[in-house]
Amino acid sequence: MALLSTGKGDLTLNCYPKVSASIQQPWDAADIYLIEQAALGDYPAIINDQWGALSVHASQQGRQNYTWSDSFCSHQAIKENLEKLPKEQLSLNQLDKGIIELPQASDTLWIQCPKSFDQLHWWLLLAFEQLGPGINVSIAGMAKHIPIKWLNWLQLHNDNYIQHPIKKKARLIEFNLSARLPELKRLKTYPGPDEKPISALPGVFSRDHMDIGSRFFIHHLQQLPPLSGKVVDLGCGNGLLSIAALMNGSDNLIEMILCDDSSLALKAASDNLNLRNQANAQLHHTDALLSVLGPVDTILCNPPFHTGNRISTAAAERMFSQSSKLLSSNGQLLIIANRHLGYKPLLKKDFKNISTVASDSKFVIYRCSNPK
Repeated sequence: MALLSTGKGDLTLNCYPKVSASIQQPWDAADIYLIEQAALGDYPAIINDQWGALSVHASQQGRQNYTWSDSFCSHQAIKENLEKLPKEQLSLNQLDKGIIELPQASDTLWIQCPKSFDQLHWWLLLAFEQLGPGINVSIAGMAKHIPIKWLNWLQLHNDNYIQHPIKKKARLIEFNLSARLPELKRLKTYPGPDEKPISALPGVFSRDHMDIGSRFFIHHLQQLPPLSGKVVDLGCGNGLLSIAALMNGSDNLIEMILCDDSSLALKAASDNLNLRNQANAQLHHTDALLSVLGPVDTILCNPPFHTGNRISTAAAERMFSQSSKLLSSNGQLLIIANRHLGYKPLLKKDFKNISTVASDSKFVIYRCSNPK
């Protein structure tokens, strides 16, 4: 548990999953900049609050507020941090996922800047469509992650643009939403391994092309013995590996289970499977495998190595550990990994047998069995 002291009050916060405050604090300088500088309004809408600092602050200030996050882990952090508040403050927050649906009473919009510009563009368009022009928008993020071309675009397409000085390496921008916002191609598509389209909304990993790691994985998956039994696509994204797994095995021999931290990824995966008449797959919005019942026979995984904009293997380590507990005694974990990440020592903590299925200059595929 960590204490954040701001000019507007103190917040007691935790990350989810819990980590030592010496490794990761449950806020950043962009959160502080928003809290101390941005106009809160009477009914703020908060987008992309990673751990709950913004939502807790708004509730502490007695404001009815709407919070949207795509991430299961962020939802858990926000819920747990809000639960420390008195009941009358806790009840002020409405927490949402999926596609943003802003309350009509919203009069300010606070955004923690995402990694993807398409995602930011889409959020602004949704706000304009749902609330109309004029709402006050405050966007904050670490300065090194907000390119100048983003700032120029925001200034060009909105009104009353203000760019505040950088503080503690964080940037704050304020403006009023304008009708000049250009349209965006929201659903992007490319051919899957079966030549049928794979599509996804902004913010879903690799939404407009098949990433080269997945392409390498799918190529070698097709050369392995057919899959059967319970097969889990861990960190499923748009469902690409699930589609490849179903192509590799027999439909009536595979019970397909898809897991992801992102609710929008699961929507994309569901839509892509339904297009292929695979509506019976199980979908889990969860942290790694926490809501999946074992034992399972095969886990496919293209693990993330970023938390927000930071390079981190923490999510991958949780995936490996949970996989070892969920697999059957004869089960296997198949992983595609960037060679430079050096996952093998981490995998040895949880598995007795680790073999290399294939590798090239960029990627390696591990088969892990005999969980400890």
